Amino acid sequence: MFRYAVPFPVIPGKSEEDVKAIPAFLRANMDQYRDSRRQLGTAVERFYTQATPMGTIVIAYLEGERSFTDGTQVLIGSELDLDRRFIQMVAETTGVDLREPPAGPPPETVAEWIDPQLTTRKKGLGFVAPFLPGKMEAARAFAREAFEDRKAELTESRRALGQNLEVVTLTSTPMGDLMCVYLEGDEPVDGNRRFAASTRPYDLWFKDRLKEYVPADIDFSQPLPPVEQIWDYVAQPVYA
Repeated sequence: MFRYAVPFPVIPGKSEEDVKAIPAFLRANMDQYRDSRRQLGTAVERFYTQATPMGTIVIAYLEGERSFTDGTQVLIGSELDLDRRFIQMVAETTGVDLREPPAGPPPETVAEWIDPQLTTRKKGLGFVAPFLPGKMEAARAFAREAFEDRKAELTESRRALGQNLEVVTLTSTPMGDLMCVYLEGDEPVDGNRRFAASTRPYDLWFKDRLKEYVPADIDFSQPLPPVEQIWDYVAQPVYA
């Protein structure tokens, strides 16, 4: 199962209505949408919007049988009218033309954690932050330490926050490197607030290490700015 969260920066001048026209279109064509996502092997697809100093960014979280690259190839080869229109709307709103190969490497999920005790899907939250250039290899090392070497501490931390899934994906864009994070849990917004305020040793260490990878004005000891979910599709209500 592939899991990744990817950013789509909204073109300056495009309105909130332009962005929300995409989920409205999908909602109006649910039968064909389901056919499309079955074809793609998509288990979960959730979209979020976040206002940032770089402009509004749509964060898309996808979970399914194919990688981002392979899934995109299936999407652009689809004969469904919905898929053709979806690709066109994404390009018109974000400038990201899925039919054109990206200039840089594909999105890379560097960290992933799932609580094995839980099976039922919960609420999601996706957000984005700029990532300092030249830090990719160091980030991979941090992810291994935080999510693998110290997995027991991570699990204890996230369970205390009511969280059951965490995915971190890095993407190179014309705006620079971006880090997208997807959280899932009982109340992920409240969980983020409690993480920001937490003084648990692991959480303090985790937040302190993040300072090495993001600009100085980003403080994970403060709650996230508002994030709005604009699409929620879950074909598989249990984890696989």
